[in-house]
Amino acid sequence: MIRVLLVDDEPLVLIGMRSMLDWAALGYELAGTARNGGEALEKIRELHPDIVVSDIRMPVLDGLQLAARVHEQYGGLPVFIMLTSYEEFDYVRRSMGLGAVDYLIKMDLTAENLTEALARARDAVEKEKALRRPGPNQSGSLESYRERFFIQLYSGAFPNESKIRSHCEELGLTLDAAAYTAVIASIRNKDLSPEQQGALSAGITRMAADVLPKYLRCQVTGMDLRHFNVLLLLDGSPGWEDALVPVLQKANEILYKYFSTTLWWAVGAPTAALHHIPDSQKSAFSALPLLSEKDPIVFYRDEARTPLDHRACIVAEVQDYIRKNPSKKLSLNDVAAVFNFSPGYLSQLFSQNGETSFVEFVTETRIAAAKELMASTDLKIYEISEMMGFESAFYFSKVFKKIEGVSPRTYLRKLRGDSEAKSDPDAKGDPDAKENPNKEEPADAD
Repeated sequence: MIRVLLVDDEPLVLIGMRSMLDWAALGYELAGTARNGGEALEKIRELHPDIVVSDIRMPVLDGLQLAARVHEQYGGLPVFIMLTSYEEFDYVRRSMGLGAVDYLIKMDLTAENLTEALARARDAVEKEKALRRPGPNQSGSLESYRERFFIQLYSGAFPNESKIRSHCEELGLTLDAAAYTAVIASIRNKDLSPEQQGALSAGITRMAADVLPKYLRCQVTGMDLRHFNVLLLLDGSPGWEDALVPVLQKANEILYKYFSTTLWWAVGAPTAALHHIPDSQKSAFSALPLLSEKDPIVFYRDEARTPLDHRACIVAEVQDYIRKNPSKKLSLNDVAAVFNFSPGYLSQLFSQNGETSFVEFVTETRIAAAKELMASTDLKIYEISEMMGFESAFYFSKVFKKIEGVSPRTYLRKLRGDSEAKSDPDAKGDPDAKENPNKEEPADAD
């Protein structure tokens, strides 16, 4: 069994993680828990876990310091899954170079995304163990070593360029080029189980690794269930961007034929130095939010958009999607999945760049759409409520009145010029504001 150590300074988080999964049924043994980085270091020495699920912010040693100590003493095992309240690239990038295979936002922690992260960590553990195990399968070990090399390269784990070139020689890699550009491929797919998504991602990445080198000097490596990396080796000639676009379009056609899945491509800024490749990848991450069906290939432009422009652009796109789909299921998780963001990140974007929160915007949009239906159709209130995705007509009535100041029944009467509107039950406290299952139409709600 794969042994797991849980580390967090909040007891409720530890209890929640322990009870969230049937660990044994999934093939994991809970080796223990720790309340800070210092205690965790002792437990790692004592218990020899394969995976450590650790908070980043902790007393004594924080998660990054813990991972650095463990990485220095033990190498590639155990691997880390980081828990953070901060969706910040620098934290994530630094942890990825210290044996972390994934990170999770604590406020969005669910059994599903924890299971997915553990599955990725298990894969990393098995590859590391295979790499350490002597045997005839040298090619498999070499492939694992190559994957680990690129993870470290993108995370900035190498102190200088000579160290990178030394590893390239050991692996038989030729990375000599005038310039380098990191590209992140985003796999646009929804409604798959983690196992299905993992199989799809692995298949697409393998085929991309076969297809792209026929047209480009590049190295293709995996990243996570929804992304993979392409490192472009450029010859320094102008016009490389114009030459790249048709190649990526051709790759999309080939991959769609086999997998019925669309890829979007975020292209980072070029760099002349191998040890600056992490900066190129960081710029590719910055371009990810600009991807859309209209623009499936985006190049990072430092001067074109500030980070604030990026965030405002994302919020505007999400708002437009919500306006066009008021009757769909529009939970934060569902909309975040459509745009390939974490729910925590999307919520943060709305609070920082929108006039309302995500939930408020969805609610106001649904009420506005409901008013349009009232004006243009003869639908009953409960029918409109169902169409707008409210859990009950009674709840719809309460929300409508909170936003509009009158109940939907009163609003509808006024809209249709009904003389009954003169006698507004809302003004009298609306004593019938209770859900009435014996009537086709619900009573108004306070």
